[in-house]
Amino acid sequence: MLRFSTALAFAICLVFPACDREGKKQAALAAAQAAQDSTAWAAYRADNWKNHGCDIITDAEVKALFNVDSQRDVLNTRSLPDQAFCLRTWNKPDWKERESANERENATAYLDPQNSLIVQVFGYPSDEHARQQFEMLKRDRRDTYEEDVPGIGEGALWSNTTVTLIVKKGRCMLSIALNYQDIPHDNLEKAKEVAIVALRKM
Repeated sequence: MLRFSTALAFAICLVFPACDREGKKQAALAAAQAAQDSTAWAAYRADNWKNHGCDIITDAEVKALFNVDSQRDVLNTRSLPDQAFCLRTWNKPDWKERESANERENATAYLDPQNSLIVQVFGYPSDEHARQQFEMLKRDRRDTYEEDVPGIGEGALWSNTTVTLIVKKGRCMLSIALNYQDIPHDNLEKAKEVAIVALRKM
């Protein structure tokens, strides 16, 4: 019996290193395949960036920037194909009170129960084309984009009317429409934070 136990232990010692080597080999192959897939996927996304508008600002980044809880605040994300466009909505903390106030007969102002963030990137054939488009906005749409915003991108404009920040970078323009604060201009600082995160990826 002792001899059988010793033989069994010896056999196990021989088999397990072989299994361990095979396991490590399989893990290495899987890691190499994952890296290859990841590189191919990254290349595909780079070539087809307009179909990945919600990667410009991710759900995780929205949660961090705005302290959003997906379940509590009902975070909703929608994109449009071939538009580099992403719309997100989520409830304000006091959304129930706001809805009740809106339903009152003597309500004087509408209180939006939801926050919304629309991020879109417009691509142009060249830096110069993008620059011309940006300058045209400054010149011809001053009634809408009334404020220059220094220190971000290669130029930025803010619109109180549409609560939208436009930022030029290279041959692209980034548009961030943010309805988060009740006073339109109070949305600018948070829109700039969103833009800084997005510009790192552009």
